[in-house]
Amino acid sequence: MNTNKEINRRQFLKIFGAGTVASAALLTGCSKNNGKTAGNKASNDETTGQMTYRTDLHGQKVSLLGYGCMRFPTKGGMSGREDRNSELDQEQINRLIDYAIEHGVNLFDTSPAYCQGKSEGALGKALNRHKRSEFLVSTKLSNFANNTRESSMAMYQNSFRELQVDYIDYYLLHGIGSKQQMQSRYIDNGMLDFLVGEREAGRIRNLGFSFHGDREGFDYLLALNETYHWDFILIQHNYVDWKHATMMNSMNQNSEYTYSELEKRNIPVLVMEPLLGGRLANLNDHATAMLKEREPDASVASWAFRFAGSQPRILSVLSGMTYMEHLQDNVKTYSPLKPLSDDDLHLLAQIADIYASFPMVPCNTCQYCMPCPYGLDIPGIFSHYNKCINEGLVIEDRQDPEYAKARKAFLVGYDRSVPRLRQASHCIECRHCIPECPQRINIPREMRRIDNFVESLKRNGADLGRAVTMAGLIKQLDSDRYSCVISKDGETRTYKQKGVQDLHDIVRDADPFAKGAQIADKIIGKGAAALIVLAGFTDVFAHTICTTGKEMLQANGIHVSFDEEVDYIINNAGTDWCPVEKLVKDCKTADECWPKIAQFVKEMRHEI
Repeated sequence: MNTNKEINRRQFLKIFGAGTVASAALLTGCSKNNGKTAGNKASNDETTGQMTYRTDLHGQKVSLLGYGCMRFPTKGGMSGREDRNSELDQEQINRLIDYAIEHGVNLFDTSPAYCQGKSEGALGKALNRHKRSEFLVSTKLSNFANNTRESSMAMYQNSFRELQVDYIDYYLLHGIGSKQQMQSRYIDNGMLDFLVGEREAGRIRNLGFSFHGDREGFDYLLALNETYHWDFILIQHNYVDWKHATMMNSMNQNSEYTYSELEKRNIPVLVMEPLLGGRLANLNDHATAMLKEREPDASVASWAFRFAGSQPRILSVLSGMTYMEHLQDNVKTYSPLKPLSDDDLHLLAQIADIYASFPMVPCNTCQYCMPCPYGLDIPGIFSHYNKCINEGLVIEDRQDPEYAKARKAFLVGYDRSVPRLRQASHCIECRHCIPECPQRINIPREMRRIDNFVESLKRNGADLGRAVTMAGLIKQLDSDRYSCVISKDGETRTYKQKGVQDLHDIVRDADPFAKGAQIADKIIGKGAAALIVLAGFTDVFAHTICTTGKEMLQANGIHVSFDEEVDYIINNAGTDWCPVEKLVKDCKTADECWPKIAQFVKEMRHEI
């Protein structure tokens, strides 16, 4: 059994603290505009110095701030990532690009998939008004829908036409997370070999990939460096994902690992999601106050950008900027980069610890899951749920005068932000969205959980605090691969023994911690359910639960939630019933189950 309340920050400070000031000073350069200028300097410009630059493997200086072109503005006033009905606002895009170039930004990153396929063309029109020497362009082979050689080749060639260039500075294999994806999308069709040839011919200056996946996938892709010699790699990196990406989503990998492995190999790093889908620009009041107390005039977002660019192998930090004020603030942050102190890093580590403990859905609102065939607003549903969790709209005590207010805020806000016909209750679990999600979220499962939570609120007012605590236990259960996770009065304990051994020990020892506690378990059969009843738990979650186990829990007044209900639990070999299930099959009560389970555990442990 393990009790965790704080994460060790020694390695965090060690990696960031050493040489940060020196590297920032050495890598700050001049921003010159030696050619034609297509736009005017903004009247409210607050840039205080010169843009910080880093140098790639070929000696090219790259601005530490890179312009991500996924969120170009539309004429409807929104981002082209979300607004599918309005045209892109080319005039405003031109102004943004002009301002960026004038203030030292020289890297512009796009994709054939961005802004409903319109981003490359809009960027090409804006950049064509500047000298080619003033900008570096990055785009991707985004062959998600059709990875045949013919389709992939057409996409590659079309990028040159849309961008109006005769060479591409940084070309990426888009969104790779596994060996299977690399094989099917780039190796089997010969496209990777073709792109290596294009690099040799000079039509691609730097070849790399963007990564979304776990450690196994990353290690496989890095091993290919011996053959393909990656010029750079794009990773998700921010002060939460540094140590908590795996905890937030077990399918992802902490950027502490991905960055360190790239640093060992001297491979330059591009950064995506420095704001974690915008969430690190909109922290809750407590976290915001912590940052404002340290630097009252600095924006919340600037802290995330300073973190994202601090390590010396970071070549550029890509940010999707829709509005001029966001661009200006980010330019200011990197003009020049103000190094983070050890105290600053310790503060961000504290905030990351708190943030990662919140049971939010790890959605970055990338919109790749959209449109949903059945009209659901998937990112909108997740965003509202995450917002309420992040802002603390959870009250544990129903007698608290703020409880009713919090409940109403969640339900009313849900109806306002997501039309009822597009809410989670209408998900039919078609699974169309799952392969589209770069974060590999099990979207139907999350929809079911949110819908259950909402329906409980509507019926009788769920205990918000306990519901959020349970969501946190589920996240920890999945991310750290525990057998079960238990919480009570703000303390969490984790367990790793196989089968029902931990629950057996809790009952045998009459552990008072279990009385009135919440438990999240992977599999609950009738035997485990009996032990949960005897231990005194009041709230239970299981990924898989058998019908008789569920009925026993409910008969004893225990709240039960689960992902899957089955007739019975099978053994590890999948050939027969689980041994404990067989033992207690004919038992009527939890008390009848206990001696059989106790004897089984003794024999298994060779105690008799």
